[in-house]
Parts: sequence; structure tokens; C-alpha cells
Amino acid sequence: MKYSPEIWNEKRDKGIWRYLLFDGILITGGPFAVVLQVVGYFLFPGEAQSFGQYFSDSTTWVRFILHGTLFGLIMGFINWRRNEGAFALQKNTKT
Repeated sequence: MKYSPEIWNEKRDKGIWRYLLFDGILITGGPFAVVLQVVGYFLFPGEAQSFGQYFSDSTTWVRFILHGTLFGLIMGFINWRRNEGAFALQKNTKT
């Protein structure tokens, strides 16, 4: 489990949607989207775009939002399920 049982109990009391927003989208999806945008600039530069043109293009920002949101939600849900399983296993072991 990524968190101690006490911290996880607090996080799970706040709900899955809050966990998906903060731990999923912001903490996991945000850095992933930033890395993909920087890598995308070097691997797929388009029609000889400059750095400024690439980052001022609306397509770049749509991709950024989609990458961050989708990856964050998927990884957040996977982490939630994994932590729930470990918490339940630990809870059953104690009783």
C-alpha cells in the first residue's frame, strides 16, 4: 500500500472522486502530460514550428488536457483499487 493505514483511511473517507481529482489527475496526470508535451515537441515538431508556436497552438493544449485527465483518472482508479485491496487484506488480518 502506498499510504499508511491511518492516512489511507482518511483519504478513503473523503471519497474516490476527490482521490481521483487530486492524487490521480493533479499528482499523476499533470507531470505525465508535461513530459508528453515536451517529448512531443522534439519527436513530432510538425511543420518547422518554433518552441513558442508549438506551445501557443490550441491542439497542444487540448492534447495536454486529455493526456493529463485520462492518464490521471486511469492511474488514480488503479491505485485506489490497489490501496483498497491492501487495506481490506490488512484489516482482515488484524481481526
